[in-house]
Amino acid sequence: MKEMLYVFLPCIIGGIIQTTTGFGSGIFIMLFFPLFLPILQSSALSTLVSAWACIMLAWKYRKYATPKIVILPAIFYFTFSFLAIRFATTADLTNLKAYFGLFLIIIALYFMFFADRIHLKANLLTAFICGSISGVASGLFGIGGPPMVLYILAVVGDDKNSYIGNSQFFFSMTTIYTTAVRAFSGIITADLLPLIIPGMLGMMVGKSLGVKIVEKIDIAFMKKLIYGFLGLSGLLTFVTNI
Repeated sequence: MKEMLYVFLPCIIGGIIQTTTGFGSGIFIMLFFPLFLPILQSSALSTLVSAWACIMLAWKYRKYATPKIVILPAIFYFTFSFLAIRFATTADLTNLKAYFGLFLIIIALYFMFFADRIHLKANLLTAFICGSISGVASGLFGIGGPPMVLYILAVVGDDKNSYIGNSQFFFSMTTIYTTAVRAFSGIITADLLPLIIPGMLGMMVGKSLGVKIVEKIDIAFMKKLIYGFLGLSGLLTFVTNI
């Protein structure tokens, strides 16, 4: 029962974060799951419950999604995440992950102050760049959201519903893919199954609270939340790997 509570409570905050920023639930709850679970099982449970949050949001905002925006970068994501996972099995990524944290901080600061100067279009080049970077980052570090968040945010402009719909459609595909890979690899074990339900329930509560927040904020404030959490993600990644 105690472990179920430890899963339920962080997932509430994770659901709020995922709904209001479009990413980051896994980054937050992975601060807690490894405290009582092995790292591989923690990551598997995190991805599974995050997938549930993404699917719920993708369904709620489905009429605002434009699949052609994210299908192409998703193809590059799958390809490069697979290659990165293969590379990660033989490489020491400790120091590299710290540098990646610094990279996220720099990107967050840049977009926070110069976002209006950036104009991306949903074409082959930007899909390749953002999809491949996201795939590599996910395969190496388990943090693949930021590059695609910036891509989708730039492409859809100031439509917050379109941003949520497209980002959650993309992350639904990628988290389902990652969960399937882990399941076939035997990482999702029987002892994780009782913890899935409180995780999903926590995400549902967080999603409901997050939707109420989204309804009351404009896209300008949402962008501040996104860039702020992007910088925080980088800081957490850097601090925990130096």
